[in-house]
Amino acid sequence: MNFMRNGLQWKVLAGLVILTVVTVGSQLWNNSLYRTSVARYTVLGEVRQLETTGEALLGRGQHYVNNAARDFESYARDVALFKRELIGDVERFDATLKSLQRNIATAHAITDDDLVAGIAKLDGEWAGFRSGLSEQLGPDENEPRLEWGARFVSTNQPAINAQVHALVERFQAATDSDSRKAAASGIGSVLASIIVTAVALAWFFFGVTQRIRATVTGCQRVASGDFGYQMPVGAKDELGQLAIAFNSLSSRTRLVLSLLDHLQRRSNLATTFVELARESAPYIPTDWLALIEVSESGNDGMVRYAVSSSPKTALLNERVSLLGLLAQREFAKATTTNLPDLRRHAVEHGESRLARELARLGYQSALLVPLNTGNDWRGLLVFAHANPGAFADDQVKLMGSLAPMLANGLARNARVEDAEPALLES
Repeated sequence: MNFMRNGLQWKVLAGLVILTVVTVGSQLWNNSLYRTSVARYTVLGEVRQLETTGEALLGRGQHYVNNAARDFESYARDVALFKRELIGDVERFDATLKSLQRNIATAHAITDDDLVAGIAKLDGEWAGFRSGLSEQLGPDENEPRLEWGARFVSTNQPAINAQVHALVERFQAATDSDSRKAAASGIGSVLASIIVTAVALAWFFFGVTQRIRATVTGCQRVASGDFGYQMPVGAKDELGQLAIAFNSLSSRTRLVLSLLDHLQRRSNLATTFVELARESAPYIPTDWLALIEVSESGNDGMVRYAVSSSPKTALLNERVSLLGLLAQREFAKATTTNLPDLRRHAVEHGESRLARELARLGYQSALLVPLNTGNDWRGLLVFAHANPGAFADDQVKLMGSLAPMLANGLARNARVEDAEPALLES
């Protein structure tokens, strides 16, 4: 789970998902606003057509009231022309109103209850108007009461037209509001995409490009001979893991080369141990490091040299038991051993007095490096730390690989007369 949270590939994927969500979401939102705007403009066009038809119907009625037929011939002409035009206007108004109702019912983008209620009210008023007009014209289609019908239209149509005009203004206001929202949303989606893209580019530059450049710089410095150079780790993603591995490799390289250089020069055992403690500290952080000269039996030894983070180096010049400390009973066959929990080891191996003593002094983990040579000299390096599980597998493997070289070098330097090996403190 931590890998998924800290992994570089997951961060890149998360960034792409966020950018996709922002882009797609803004597009869907803008598309929804566009559909709403189109639906409103369609309805607005029909309401305006309704308004135009209503005005034409009112004008036709008022014109006939002012110019009613005065003889049979003009009346017959009006029956043939005026009635047909009047009924045509009524039917156009009725068809437009029904089409408007259908569009409102199917346009899910329009959810304005006031507008829907206004159209429903208009439909009721219009139904009463048609009924009243039919009653005024009379049942005889051949001899309709045109003047009565015209007066009815002149009297009642203004109220219908007023409702239609109110609907036009309401739809116009709602349509303008949707247009402003669509414009603002378009600008907002563009700004959001720009911001997300800018953040992604900034993260990629500082979080990826710069760190890759730092890695290249570190490799160049080590290649030029600056062994031990440490680069910043940063986040715990793949690049962070690469930085950790690089730092570990750089520290190990410096440790190995420094030890090789020092062991090739003849020196006394004290100086060699101090050099070992100094060079190993950056790679193997240790609270207590000791070199024990092992007896011929391999069961005990003398703590010849020690360095400690505390003011006083414990166990220096004391003889300690090595029983129960290593996995192999025979010291000559012992290999590098990691004791991640000294207290538990002391409980499980009651004869392990050194483990028990180190636990009593406050150390919770230890790394043991047996130094075996074909000669008489044998030793044991003990790295101890106050935290449990302080030593990693690569540290154990490295010290196991260096053990033969250290054993030969320390055995050779042990033959050199030491200059008063007193208390060594870090």
